[in-house]
Amino acid sequence: MAVVVGVFALAASVYQMHSERNYKKLILQSRLEGYADRIAMFGPEVSFNEEVRVTLLSRDGAVLYDSDEPGLSSDHSQRPEFLQCSEDRPGWAIRHSETEGRDYCYLAKMEGDRIIRVAVPYEVDLKHFLRPDTIYTIVGVVLLLLFLALIGHSMLRGYRSLEKALNAVEDERRNNRRIKRDMTHNIAHELRTPVSSLRGYLEALTDCEDMDEERRELFTQRAYLQTLRLSDLLRDIGLVTKIEESPEMIQVEELCLKEIVDSVLDEFVEKLDSKEMRVENLIPQDLCMKGSPSLMYAVFRNLVENSFKYAGTGTTVHIEAGPGRCLYYDTGVGVPPDMLDKIFERFYRIPGMSGTDWHDDSGSGLGLSVVRNAVNFHGGKIAARLREEGGLAFEMTLDLYKNPEFQLTLAS
Repeated sequence: MAVVVGVFALAASVYQMHSERNYKKLILQSRLEGYADRIAMFGPEVSFNEEVRVTLLSRDGAVLYDSDEPGLSSDHSQRPEFLQCSEDRPGWAIRHSETEGRDYCYLAKMEGDRIIRVAVPYEVDLKHFLRPDTIYTIVGVVLLLLFLALIGHSMLRGYRSLEKALNAVEDERRNNRRIKRDMTHNIAHELRTPVSSLRGYLEALTDCEDMDEERRELFTQRAYLQTLRLSDLLRDIGLVTKIEESPEMIQVEELCLKEIVDSVLDEFVEKLDSKEMRVENLIPQDLCMKGSPSLMYAVFRNLVENSFKYAGTGTTVHIEAGPGRCLYYDTGVGVPPDMLDKIFERFYRIPGMSGTDWHDDSGSGLGLSVVRNAVNFHGGKIAARLREEGGLAFEMTLDLYKNPEFQLTLAS
């Protein structure tokens, strides 16, 4: 009985480790495929926030362009990623680069009459990300030792304890699968609306040649708005996935909080002026923190965007911060009290309410979920409350500190 249970626990652990590794591999492949799509859209000179090698190949494997070796004209037809690449799916390989002298993760994707190949260095961070979690191996070993320790005292009690523990592991796996399945379903549902609308407008513009100019302009504008909604949705999904699935790959540095907020306000200055909204940024110049500039930018971008959409005309956005804390609020209409606890949930939107400004349903429904996850990534917490004076406030605990040298550096 001990041998049977031991073999079962080991097999379950190995299977789970294999599944976890494949899942993380799919995340990395999806990221590289996104890089390839950007190259197909904007050209091989597009910039990335990490070291990416770009190669363009002909269908027969000849090098047309290489970002690291401009004059290179070798034959890549026997490379594993090239051989695996087809019209239906991209090719993938982790191997040693003979020209660069180090290991890379490669992805090759067909695009028209050429093949776009992108590669990122297979270094310590990436190896750590792809390595499967050892929790299931540990659980398997613990279960086996527990069974062996209890078998002399009571075979029945030992068997039941092991059975209960294995069921707990299986329940956890089912729960993880359910969460991932629900997330996939929600994403598909949210993508369907803008894609269907965009397709409808474009079909109308294509098929109705006698459409008057005013209606054609209206359909074009609506199609453009749907592309913006789709872009925002994909951006927020990417951020949530990156924070939850690969936080170790997010770069952290010392940053100035006021500088981050100022850049967000610069992005929204015309929109805020169009609604006569006033901004009060009272964050000290020397207030710093260790964090991710992109995630902190996403925090305040989503908060300001929500205020612009829902606070109303002539309202005020107020931001202040000090060591360990940050307060953001607007003087708008707020939210219904019974919905205050739900606004951080994924894909949750406030239902339309007559007589208020809650009429814009073009958001992704992920904005405040991104905010919560980004704050949690930095070791902080965020809470929302309704202000007695009117409006919605967000209180964040962050590891903020004063650094006079940082202020002097910016001034110089």
